[in-house]
Amino acid sequence: MTENENSEETLENQLHQQYAENDNNRIGVFTSFIVGIISLFGFYGYVFVNTNSRENWNFNLQEYLLMSFITIGMLFFLAVLAIYFGYSVRRDQLIVHNIRIKRYKKETEMGKIFGKIYSPVGKRINNFIPDFFNLFYWLFFISEVFIFITTILKIIDIVNTGITFCNCKNILYITFIMIFNIIFIILTHKFRKCYFIKYEKACEGVG
Repeated sequence: MTENENSEETLENQLHQQYAENDNNRIGVFTSFIVGIISLFGFYGYVFVNTNSRENWNFNLQEYLLMSFITIGMLFFLAVLAIYFGYSVRRDQLIVHNIRIKRYKKETEMGKIFGKIYSPVGKRINNFIPDFFNLFYWLFFISEVFIFITTILKIIDIVNTGITFCNCKNILYITFIMIFNIIFIILTHKFRKCYFIKYEKACEGVG
């Protein structure tokens, strides 16, 4: 066996080990994300169902709005984590891709082994994050929008009960919470665009 063939075999073994380790790590991240979102929606759903302005209800509007703010804030944090982890995986794939190009002199040989499915270049903003993390990003982002819409519906529902709560304090509280909820939703998308720009820069000179 020549030195070049030995180096290629070593590289292939290392890459195979790396992909196996990545799969195991995804299982851990998947479990953490699922537990996190189930817990969030569990608490939020309980507060949502048990919220009204009547004194005999478990939660009033102010407490519900605070829960809405915390839930969207946590979803924002989870979405940013999904983007960060996804970008990290793609960045490592770019590094490995450069190693392959350096080691495999013939592109056809590299293509036979890895195929196009492992190519980390030429991605767009909708898929520059690997599918696993991309799925979670959209789950968290859509959940933020869902919480925001249900918050509006809850406010309208309480207003329609005819119970007076529209004093200056409540109006300021509602305005404050809703503005910050909107900011969280906007920032979620902004972070995706920011990391996509980093991805584009990382791709310069690759291949």
